[in-house]
Amino acid sequence: MATVKGINVKGYCDAVDTELAGMKERINELREDVKRTYGADSELFHTHERHLLELADFIDWKLHILMKACPFDWQGTDKDVESIVSVGPAEKTPGTDFSGGYLGG
Repeated sequence: MATVKGINVKGYCDAVDTELAGMKERINELREDVKRTYGADSELFHTHERHLLELADFIDWKLHILMKACPFDWQGTDKDVESIVSVGPAEKTPGTDFSGGYLGG
């Protein structure tokens, strides 16, 4: 029976995330190469494009599963996304303020 005592989980998640993201990028580059080589209107491109897009979507799905399976504090592909958002004050509307459910009467 396998145990996880000696495994660096965040390192594993980083490695798998890097590999899957690289595979997805290479598939998208291959799709662009086929498009440039055979032309965007060719039947051969459309056949390969469909399969390559399916592969990229499958890998993207696996990346989403990885994001859910890895520890909460692991950032994965979202490490470059800002976690602080600034929002300005609410706009003041001129005139009478109507509430959503008020019908009068």
